[in-house]
Amino acid sequence: MRRRAMGAAVSMLVVATLGMRHAVADPDSLSARRPAPPPVDSTTSPMPPSQFFHSGGVRIRYVVAGRGEPVVLIHGFSSSAEMWSGLIADLARDYQVIALDCRAHGQSGKPHDPKKYGIEMVNDVTRLMDHLHLQRAHIVGYSMGGSIALKMLVTHPERFLTATSGGSTGFRSTDVDETPGLIQNLQSGMSLSEAMIASAPPGWPKPTPDQREQMRRMDEGQDPKALAAQRLGNRGLWVSDEELAKVTVPTLILHGERDHPEVFEAARAKLPNLSFDTVPGVGHGAAATDPAFARRVRQFLQAHPART
Repeated sequence: MRRRAMGAAVSMLVVATLGMRHAVADPDSLSARRPAPPPVDSTTSPMPPSQFFHSGGVRIRYVVAGRGEPVVLIHGFSSSAEMWSGLIADLARDYQVIALDCRAHGQSGKPHDPKKYGIEMVNDVTRLMDHLHLQRAHIVGYSMGGSIALKMLVTHPERFLTATSGGSTGFRSTDVDETPGLIQNLQSGMSLSEAMIASAPPGWPKPTPDQREQMRRMDEGQDPKALAAQRLGNRGLWVSDEELAKVTVPTLILHGERDHPEVFEAARAKLPNLSFDTVPGVGHGAAATDPAFARRVRQFLQAHPART
């Protein structure tokens, strides 16, 4: 049984709720064992204009920046395309970067039916690529987004130039929910921040009053019942080692050094066809916005250009 995935989702939930502020990103950041890199400054990395299309009856928001080989970015649970503002600014110098708000998130539609999630979250990516007339792209996801990318990898490998999964080896049938109360709390209409605090695993540090107020301000844009439906739909995104072992697309699994390394080491042993790398000194929540994450993603894309 894998217990890591759901705890990682809570860590991602905290980071998204705080707009990617590292101070409460994960236990390592909270314990201040390593100074966190400065947060992305949205005034120096402004988001491109929002655009919209319809995917299976759900309105999906996305942004596009730059020119070159296409790179599609898929964010983590309870976050939005804004989590990628720094990476968008970096990669857009050399690539066409597309970032979407997954359904139930950001400015995209928020259905309350779990059947509207699962594989439909993969379909949103392929439909967006079709909408933009992109046959293939580099696909980069983090946490939930990494799990979506890996499910897409085993179902639509022909749409990939490369795959990068940050902080995830995919949703699995063996995952054990470390936060069993989160879905029920969200379904009840409890705010995201209250549901997260009430459902946090034992021993997790509590946010400071200032951090708690920041989290409360971020609740306004969230739909708790839609987030609960998304979590219930995750079984539609399950992958297996047997499926991933057949992957021939260049694939990078990139995770924080302190993000349950035993899980990634076990996956590395089972999946020698995939590349594994770490973001030094950080856990799950802080890795995606660490400068080392952007550098490693860029290096991987440069090592695997599209064949002409």
